[in-house]
This record gives sequence, C-alpha cells and structure tokens, in this order.
Amino acid sequence: MHWFLNFLYGSTPAEFESEFGLEESVQRLAAATCRLYSLLHLVKQTAVGRVTARRVSLQRVIPFVGNSFKPFFRGTFQQVGNRVLLTGRFTLHPFAKVFMTFWFCGVAFWTAFATALIILALSRGKTSFDGDTCYWWFPLAGVGMFLFGLGLVGLCKWFARNDTRWLSAVIQDALRK
Repeated sequence: MHWFLNFLYGSTPAEFESEFGLEESVQRLAAATCRLYSLLHLVKQTAVGRVTARRVSLQRVIPFVGNSFKPFFRGTFQQVGNRVLLTGRFTLHPFAKVFMTFWFCGVAFWTAFATALIILALSRGKTSFDGDTCYWWFPLAGVGMFLFGLGLVGLCKWFARNDTRWLSAVIQDALRK
C-alpha cells in the first residue's frame, strides 16, 4: 500500500542555491520562464509557470505534447542568513492526484460491490442473474480498470522521466552567474 501511495502522491524534494540576492533571484528565474502559454510553445520547449518570492510553480511544456502526469516544481524562495535558497518539491499536479484518487476509489467500490453481489447470488444458489448469463467477470473488470489506471500513470510518468532534470537545469542556470 505504501508503494501505491508513494507512486500516486509522492514527491521529490529539491533545493537550489542562488548566487544572487532575493529580488534578483526572483527576477532572473521569472525571466528564464514564461508566465503564460504563448506561441513560443509551438516551436520550442519552455518552462512555464508562476514565479514570485512566495510561490514558484513551474512545468516543462513541450510543443504538441500533453501529459497530465508530468512533474511540476512547487516551491518558495527563502533567505537563510546571507544565502538565498529556492526550496520545494517535484510532484504531480493536484488535479491529476484528485482525478486518480476518484478513479481508484471508484474502481475499488465497483470491485467490492460486484464481488458482494456475486457472493450473495452464489449463496442463494444462483449461478446467473437473468437465467443464462453469469456475471462472475464483473469484479475482474474492476481489477482490469485498476491495472489500467496504474499502467496509465506509470506510462505517463515514464514519458516525463526527464522533466525533473530539465526543469532543474533551467532553475540552476537562472540562479547562477
């Protein structure tokens, strides 16, 4: 169960030290990224998101490629003594987490309900519900949908496997002299 929760909700901590003051660090990172989607995204990959001193939220945007399960960097700038740090985490977008939570809960409910109906029918001596069709495969459909959801998330994470390294490089380049 821990593996599943980490797979869906896990995150990777990250910390980037800046060679500049707080305001200049924010300005340099904002200049290295795009605030909104633009026509630039149709020709080259870019880092897109919001950059303020209190909140940084960035994603990698690749032309003509969509992936709801790619990592987002979410963090904040902090002044620690005379150093400026950008600390945060690479994680899935909250909407993707919520959607997959509903998906897996719905599939679990379906599987449990279908299994209970089959057990109830079998305890009454019925092998089918309408006389000639057996619905023993209903719980298996739930298991299949659960495995499909796991596979979808895993495949999409695999496609986005380089996004964390790419975003880290963009952030580090912006915060270095």
